[in-house]
Amino acid sequence: MKLTGLQIFKYLPGGKKEPEANCKKCGFPTCMAFAMKLAKGEASIDKCEYVTDELKSIFEQTSRQQQEEVTFGPAGRQVKVGNETVIFRHDKKFVNPTCLAIKLDSSDRDFELKFEKIKNYSVERVGEIFSLDAIALFDTDETFGQKAIQVAEAGIPLILVSNNLENLEKTLDFTKDSCPLVYFTNTDAEKTVKLQEKYKVPMVVSGGSIGELTENSSKALDKEVKNIVLNLNRLSIENSVQDLTYIRRSAIEDKFKPLGFPLITFQKDFEGNSTDPVKQGIIGSVLICKYSNIVVLDDFNEAIIYAFMTLRQNIFTDPEKPLQIEPKIYPIGEVDENSPVIVTTNFALTYFTVAGEIESSNISSYLVVTPSDGMSVLTAWSADKFNGEIIAKAFKEYGLAELVKHRKVIIPGYVSGLKDEIEEEMPEWEVIIGANEAVDIVEFLKGYQKKHLKMKA
Repeated sequence: MKLTGLQIFKYLPGGKKEPEANCKKCGFPTCMAFAMKLAKGEASIDKCEYVTDELKSIFEQTSRQQQEEVTFGPAGRQVKVGNETVIFRHDKKFVNPTCLAIKLDSSDRDFELKFEKIKNYSVERVGEIFSLDAIALFDTDETFGQKAIQVAEAGIPLILVSNNLENLEKTLDFTKDSCPLVYFTNTDAEKTVKLQEKYKVPMVVSGGSIGELTENSSKALDKEVKNIVLNLNRLSIENSVQDLTYIRRSAIEDKFKPLGFPLITFQKDFEGNSTDPVKQGIIGSVLICKYSNIVVLDDFNEAIIYAFMTLRQNIFTDPEKPLQIEPKIYPIGEVDENSPVIVTTNFALTYFTVAGEIESSNISSYLVVTPSDGMSVLTAWSADKFNGEIIAKAFKEYGLAELVKHRKVIIPGYVSGLKDEIEEEMPEWEVIIGANEAVDIVEFLKGYQKKHLKMKA
C-alpha cells in the first residue's frame, strides 16, 4: 500500500523538526506540501536533498507497481492488459478486462471462413458492444507471414506464435507497426529479449513451472526489458487455479517483480485438453476468474464466447458504480395513447432484460425508468429508492398523463406491496401487479392486452 502524505512527512525534516525544515529547496512552501504531492505522485522524491536512504527504500517498496500494464494492437484498437492492484474485485475493482482471443493455425483449411467470422463478430449486452479482442496466429506452414499481414491489415490485434525465429523476424518486418504481441515458443530467454530489443514489441516469456517462469522473467528484467507477458505453458485442471493464484498473489501482495506481469493462457496447454464445448467453457470461465489476463480459446464458438463476455462484463464492472442508464421514459415499439405503461429501476441489466422481453411480446409499451442509483428492483425497494413517492414524482416530471389516455401502471410483481402506496401518491392511477420474472413478461403483456381490449369493447 502506498504511503500517505502524513506517513511521508514524518520522515522529512519538517516532521522530525530538524533545522532544514520547510527550506523550500524542493520547490514547495513546506515539507507537508511536498509530502502531499509526493503521495499523489505529483513530485519526485529526489527533489528533497535531505531525504534519508530509509525513506527512499520504503518509498520505492510501497510505490512499486504491482502488475505492469502491457499494451498491444494497432492504434485505435489497442488491447491493454495487467495493471491490476487487488486480488478480489470487492477490495477495489479490476482494471483491464480479460482479453479474449481465438487461436488460428496458418495452415487451417478453413482459415478464411474462420477469419471472416471472427472479424465480423459483434454482440450487444446491456448497452455495450463487444467483439473479439485478438487473434493468436500460430506458425504452422509457409503462409504464416502472409496471414499475419492479413490480420494486421484488418486492424485486429495480433498475437504471433512461432518457434522459428527467422519466420518471426520476417513477419515483424511487415507487422511491427501494428504492435503485435510476440510469443517465441523456444524458451531461450536471451533470444526473446533480443527480439524485443530489435522490434520494440511486447513479448511473451514462458516457463513450464513457476520456478522456470520466474527464472526466465528475471533474465528479461536483468536486460531491463519490462514490456512482457507471462505464460505458464504446462497446466492441469487440478492445479491451474492454485498456480495462477500464486502468481497473482506474488505480484499483488508481495510485489515480486519477476511475476509482476500480465498472464496469457492457452486452452491448448491444459493436460488432456478436451474438445467438448462444455468443458472448454468451464476452463475458460475459470481462467477469466482466476487470473489470466489474456485467454486464448481453441475454437470459435459463439455461444461460449457470449457466455465469457457476459461473465467478464460482470467481473470487471466497478462494484462501487453499478451499470445504470438514464432515468426517463423509453418508448419501445410504435407507442400510442393506448400503450401499456411499465415501471422499473435504472439498473442497466434490469432495463435491458425487461426491454428485451417487451420487444419480444410485440406489444408497444412505455417503459418508465425511475432514478434508483443503479439498483435492481428488490435492492432499490429495500433501500427505499423505489417507492410510491419516487414513482409519482417521475410520472409527473416525465409527463406520463399527457402521453396516454388510460391511467394504468404496471409494476414488478415482487414489489406488489407498493400498490397501495403508489395509488395513495397517484390516486388517479390504477396499479396493475405485473410479472415476477422478466421471462414471464411476454405472457403477462399478451394477457393484459386481451383484458384491456375487452374492457374497451
